[in-house]
Amino acid sequence: MSQDIYISEWLKKDYKVVYDQLSSVLAELQITPQTLPYSNEVWCRDYMPIHVGEGRYVGFYFRPDYLWDDPLCRKYITKQELAVKDLNINFFDNVDLVLDGGNYVRCGDKVVMTDKIFSENPNWRPLVLINRLEEAFLAELILLPWDMDEPFGHSDGMIAWLGDNRILLNNYHQLEESKCHPFTTRIYKILRSQFDIMELEYNVKPTHNSWCYLNYLETDDAIILPALSLNHDEENDIAALALFQSIFHNKIIKQVFALPLIQHGGALHCATWNHYIL
Repeated sequence: MSQDIYISEWLKKDYKVVYDQLSSVLAELQITPQTLPYSNEVWCRDYMPIHVGEGRYVGFYFRPDYLWDDPLCRKYITKQELAVKDLNINFFDNVDLVLDGGNYVRCGDKVVMTDKIFSENPNWRPLVLINRLEEAFLAELILLPWDMDEPFGHSDGMIAWLGDNRILLNNYHQLEESKCHPFTTRIYKILRSQFDIMELEYNVKPTHNSWCYLNYLETDDAIILPALSLNHDEENDIAALALFQSIFHNKIIKQVFALPLIQHGGALHCATWNHYIL
């Protein structure tokens, strides 16, 4: 199965330094990123259809509360049907639900989301909602608590899938320790019964932006890490590179300066979309 990497046109318009570095790294990997012209913001992962395996996708209604609840932000909502109109998408299902692609991490035969889906779909009974999602995703749904200090409720900033029942958990124990310990304990309790957990931990003092490294872009051959420094020479960037090289032995590890994205709440996974084609 082949895959294309898509980005929003706004990545080049509003984050050119990130776009230039990302394009250069993708060129080294012999990948030419495709552009989504019908988008209203940079975070294309959120509003594009969700891949459920074997080149099949699930469509949904994109109207996140962090945009909809502020009338000034509604202009940034991208209509999914417009964003995909020139693409050959193999839709397996379409759900009449408010969803967000950032709140979806596929882990083998399971899907991990945060329970923010309940507040975004208040007209659905919780069990009916869960059953509908499991039907669409062809997977068991694992729900994590939403850290409401973070408005987006995205699971892709919390965990990543490694395969063989293994997941990466972000470095909660290092970030804001006194606040996060109870939250991390709850996450561990839920995930431990389902997966083998590896928690990211860097051998330097993390910054408040060190969460970003989990929000990487994965291709067939490479892991592309966000970096906080233009030349990737900040101590957290160096530590993250070494750690990910030790985790992904069989993949090329590259870095892309992404601080302008990170300062707006996302990184490389959020700002890209993988189109899988059989």
